[in-house]
Amino acid sequence: MTISITFWKLNPNVSPEDVAKVGAKLMEKGLFPPKDTELRGFYICPGGKGVTITESKSGESAEAIRNWLMWIHEKKDMFECYEVHPAVNVGEAIAMVLGK
Repeated sequence: MTISITFWKLNPNVSPEDVAKVGAKLMEKGLFPPKDTELRGFYICPGGKGVTITESKSGESAEAIRNWLMWIHEKKDMFECYEVHPAVNVGEAIAMVLGK
């Protein structure tokens, strides 16, 4: 399993209504969250910045690309910024650093 933290910023030229319609459409179709992916957190802040926390059961990094493509397929100019970062539990990271 792979945990990914995605930081994103919506394009300020895209209306909140358009963003909501895209999100609702993807959820109604059962496309979001993607198959074999558990949504751990999905948050938006004032100004259009947000974070998505997912756990991919497949562990494939390609899942991050598929997720991004799904959103921009529906609304090409939706994001101003979209960054995906793999993440591990801090305890696991400490063990890795200490060679345990």
